[in-house]
Amino acid sequence: MGTKNNPAPCDCYAKAEPDEPLFVLLARDKHAPTLVWLWATLRELDGEKKEIVDEARQCALDMMVWAKDHNRKVVGLGQATLAGAMELVRTVNGLVKESRKTQTGNEATGFEMMRRFLAETHFEGIDEEKS
Repeated sequence: MGTKNNPAPCDCYAKAEPDEPLFVLLARDKHAPTLVWLWATLRELDGEKKEIVDEARQCALDMMVWAKDHNRKVVGLGQATLAGAMELVRTVNGLVKESRKTQTGNEATGFEMMRRFLAETHFEGIDEEKS
């Protein structure tokens, strides 16, 4: 993982053009690990070099460890995945008229349905820690 004092092998900061906009994510940002992981996944889908994708994923993991070691909150990948799924549902619901059912009999996903999905969700590893 790259740091201010020890840049990573694939460090983009050194490669940035003098006038090129950039955005830095710090481990103290509770969303940083998820955003870095998402970036790595999107780049992997685009055919990025394996070492760049692997470095980004290692950075995301290192950010989570740093945050835990410094008593900082981290929003996990599961929460981001759920947020993405809910955004997809919200978008699709915009296409479904609330006043009638569609031809397939599907209704717009409502608050109660989402509560039911969440209540029935089991997160392995997290649930066991609480018992």
